[in-house]
Amino acid sequence: MIPARALSTPETPLDPQSAFRAALVQAAEACGFAHAAYMHLGYQLTRASQEQATPQDDHTATKTPSMLVSSGGLDEALYRKRGYLAFDLLAERAATAFTPFCWSLADLAAPSARPLARALDAWGVRAGVIAPIQDSIAGPAFVNFFGSGPFEPLLADREIRDGQILLAAARLHAAARTTLPPSSPAEGELNAREIHVLRLAAQGLTEMETATELRLSRRGVQFHLSRAGAKLATPNKTAAVARAITLGLIRSQ
Repeated sequence: MIPARALSTPETPLDPQSAFRAALVQAAEACGFAHAAYMHLGYQLTRASQEQATPQDDHTATKTPSMLVSSGGLDEALYRKRGYLAFDLLAERAATAFTPFCWSLADLAAPSARPLARALDAWGVRAGVIAPIQDSIAGPAFVNFFGSGPFEPLLADREIRDGQILLAAARLHAAARTTLPPSSPAEGELNAREIHVLRLAAQGLTEMETATELRLSRRGVQFHLSRAGAKLATPNKTAAVARAITLGLIRSQ
């Protein structure tokens, strides 16, 4: 008689998204939390502090994570749909931080952040630790390790805990960047004109020289550069060119 084990169907390999969620679950459990969420910000939040944004700027109106994956609890789709990133004070802090920090809903007490605080409370996402990741090429990201109850770490264990959390976050970020497609299709939406202005910028042409080459006004060139930068989630022209080269959209000269 053939053993029943031999007749069982082999387990289907997990797709990259499911495998990454499983990695989030393992990381959360290893660090003592119920769940973990990975968010890649790019340069969307740091741009606002570097430029004087105006309501007419298309790129300043877009506040959607480049990537958002949660092991549970946090509603990814609703977070994106309601544009919570625009007033997520925790993400704003993570965009410039270098060390892990504890958080609770009290950190979202500002009037602009209250809708997000209410949503997190309803989802059971009430406190945790955020591990920031400063990626010089792709922009900031972070992993939020969280639970439904208060989190009060012992000071004596903080250094060990922070090291463990930072290492887990770095590994998750590396896995996300190499195995997951971007959640937003923005990187694939550069049109021919935007790619052309980036290519000429990579060749060292000024905006006026690019305008002459393409028979556009300088304002037109600036518009296409701004749109390209928004789609690539970068803070300026230099970063947009570097990101386009990294993605293989243009070649370095």
